[in-house]
Amino acid sequence: MKAIFTLVALLVLFNTPQALEAAFYDGKSIRLIVSSTPGGGNDTYSRLLARHISKYIPGNPTIIVQNMPGAGGLLAADYIYRKAARDGTVMEQINWGVWNYQVIKDKRARFDFNKMNAVGVVIIENAMFYVRSDRFKSLDDIKKSGRLATVGASSRQGSPNVLGKLIEKITGQKLFNYVYGYPGARQYNLAVRQGEVDASASTFGSGMDQVGDMIRSGELVVLVQAGNEDGTRGAEFSNVQTLFELAKTPEAKKIVKSTFLLSHYGRPYALPPDVPKERVQILRNAFWKTMSDPKFREEAKRLNRKVDPLRGEDLQRMWADTLNAPPDQVAIVQEIFGGKKK
Repeated sequence: MKAIFTLVALLVLFNTPQALEAAFYDGKSIRLIVSSTPGGGNDTYSRLLARHISKYIPGNPTIIVQNMPGAGGLLAADYIYRKAARDGTVMEQINWGVWNYQVIKDKRARFDFNKMNAVGVVIIENAMFYVRSDRFKSLDDIKKSGRLATVGASSRQGSPNVLGKLIEKITGQKLFNYVYGYPGARQYNLAVRQGEVDASASTFGSGMDQVGDMIRSGELVVLVQAGNEDGTRGAEFSNVQTLFELAKTPEAKKIVKSTFLLSHYGRPYALPPDVPKERVQILRNAFWKTMSDPKFREEAKRLNRKVDPLRGEDLQRMWADTLNAPPDQVAIVQEIFGGKKK
């Protein structure tokens, strides 16, 4: 009789939803979609994550990285929302801020982040705006030159456009001419290096990886940084003004505070809608364990990439707050993104 009770107990234990979902990934693979080109920050973080996360997913599925650049992340966001399998076998590195197209009701936003499943964020990074020193050495130089500085950018939601537009908005002056269409940070930073454009912007990680030699040599001058989450200057550029310091009026300072999630750049990951909640939780847990894995941290350090993660639940709340932004903040997003109305 005792053996029968034990067998029944085991059957109950291994047939719970949690146990059944844990067995789901046996022999399977997970496609990790990257919303930008190979070689940039999104790609670097995603391939790093792919090399370590499987050990924390029951069944240890194979992680296959697939780049899907296009339209500043809109293509990949559209794919994961409308076309990707909703069984937990497709995860995406969402391009930071792409949800703002939903905020401004852009007709290209055929997705609803209220229905997406956030997995987590590796880091929210400070960003910097820089210019070739053989063209300009300060914002005042640009103002006095009688011409607009050309800024290489991938899209309206990337760091070059967002930081540039915020600089213009809080100073009340038109300073830049934006050249869109570069596939990613590596390409527009190459354009800066080759002199095709005067200026651009990147996260600290990508910027130092791709044009750090020019910054250290003085060939590029960092004009403004977004600043840390607490508003302080990044340790790497303690002599560079932040957006908040550049803002001289109460109204301008309010703009900087209300656009934190625009001026900074994060590395978030998400699943499509309708993925079974147990699988969402499995991948959230695996992501979070990976963030503190010593080998993951050691490799990130070798790649000169910082890790300061947020849980999926925190990212989900950030989306909700952004999608319910008050009209004055929506107007700022509209101005920066220049959306195409439905």
